[in-house]
Amino acid sequence: MEEFQSLGIREDLARALASFGFPGPTDIQRKVVPALLDRSDAFVSSSTGTGKTFGYLVPLLQTVPPDRRSPFALVVTPTHELAVQVEKELDRLAAAAGVPAETVLLIGSAQARRQAERLRKGGAFVIGTPGRIRDLAAARELDLSELSFLVLDEADRLFEKEALEETSEILDRLPEACCRVLVSATLPDRVRERAAPWFRNPASLVLDNSEVLRENIDHWVFHSSSRRKIDFLRRFEAAVQPRRCLVFASSNAQIFNILRKLEYLGFPAAELRAQGDKEARRRALEDFREGRIRYLVTSDLGARGMDVKGIDYVLCMDLPEEPTVYMHRAGRTGRAGERGVSVLVADLVELKRASKVAVRYGFSFQCRILEGGSVHEIDPENFFALAEEEEADRSVKPPLEAKRFSDMDPRRGANRSRSPGGGASAAQRPRKARPSPPGPRPQPGNRPEPTYGSGGPASAPRNKSGRGSRPSTGRPESGPSNPARPRPAGRKPGRGRKTG
Repeated sequence: MEEFQSLGIREDLARALASFGFPGPTDIQRKVVPALLDRSDAFVSSSTGTGKTFGYLVPLLQTVPPDRRSPFALVVTPTHELAVQVEKELDRLAAAAGVPAETVLLIGSAQARRQAERLRKGGAFVIGTPGRIRDLAAARELDLSELSFLVLDEADRLFEKEALEETSEILDRLPEACCRVLVSATLPDRVRERAAPWFRNPASLVLDNSEVLRENIDHWVFHSSSRRKIDFLRRFEAAVQPRRCLVFASSNAQIFNILRKLEYLGFPAAELRAQGDKEARRRALEDFREGRIRYLVTSDLGARGMDVKGIDYVLCMDLPEEPTVYMHRAGRTGRAGERGVSVLVADLVELKRASKVAVRYGFSFQCRILEGGSVHEIDPENFFALAEEEEADRSVKPPLEAKRFSDMDPRRGANRSRSPGGGASAAQRPRKARPSPPGPRPQPGNRPEPTYGSGGPASAPRNKSGRGSRPSTGRPESGPSNPARPRPAGRKPGRGRKTG
């Protein structure tokens, strides 16, 4: 508790933090708390699970005037789930410290009329999403003229195209003396540039994310070609049997295939969508937290704003082009001092990019293979040699669909007695009768004897029974070895018969 107090935190709030099981302030809290107590604008960035939320909630609760009824602090979040999560953490911290705190939640899934009525009753802390906050401020139901703190949580998403307009309008309504705080797990340059016009000499409070990635998280990498990644799930489950596994994929088609595979194998799983049915999203998160499902499949956008503790495995089914995205994925495990494992399933191209990511952020991927129903460590040289060999074997062998079509080709399967479908082969199919030439049909009793080549009747081909056999394919040609077709009686040799 003394370590919290050394940052200027009041005794009641320090005792509350200690009661939550925190042995001391985290590295990012050591930077954020003093800056916000001095009411300095700040850009705050550290990986997920490093204590950023309590880092800005503690100064808000410590500086709020007693019995404040008008909005004192506004926290803007990109998702409903994150807004609800921040409200719960604020209420929990205030209750443990014995600090009175009235909160108002403004999210799009609730009726705006009831939220306006709640604002009229008063509340020092307002938490919500940018669209609803903008609408109520424009309707003069939310008064921001006396606001002391503005916190933009997950700000990199708030400054994306989808929420940029609403966020900008909220910033334009702030009073001059309001302290502005930008919080994000990743802080790319484009976010700094877009936010700069509304911030006054902000302090850059950035924690090196690679330190957390090195100390608390093991990074495993498995090789799998793109077409066999879905089958990897079955072998991974048999070998690891994770208690709570978060699965990342970049495309909706890949997410659909993963879910279908998990359901087929009978593994309890759900999808966390970025958009769509909010009730289904809430149920998926609740089932994942409570352990009713062990696999939660999502995209990078869908996972934004979620806060689930106890994730022992993060499974990345691909490697994003942006290196910081992998860091954000891996940071979902190994939180609050716990150990976690980040698993990357990569093809040969992704393996080469993964090496660059590891070098850039100062950690190492541990090469692994699945064999005999368990995970085995393998040295990098043999790992890459096996990966190149597997990729080469698959590039030489035709795809399964191509093989099936080649089996159905009679030119490649002429020596087979039956076709793949079970019918007769091309050589065994009966031929259609050829149409008879024009002219009078010969009478049965007036049929001439067939004429052969110079070799005589002996030159005609015969089968085992001694009877002459008809050629099986093609139009017969007259000659010593091929009998000419008999002509009907009354026909003269020539090119054709004149009619008149």
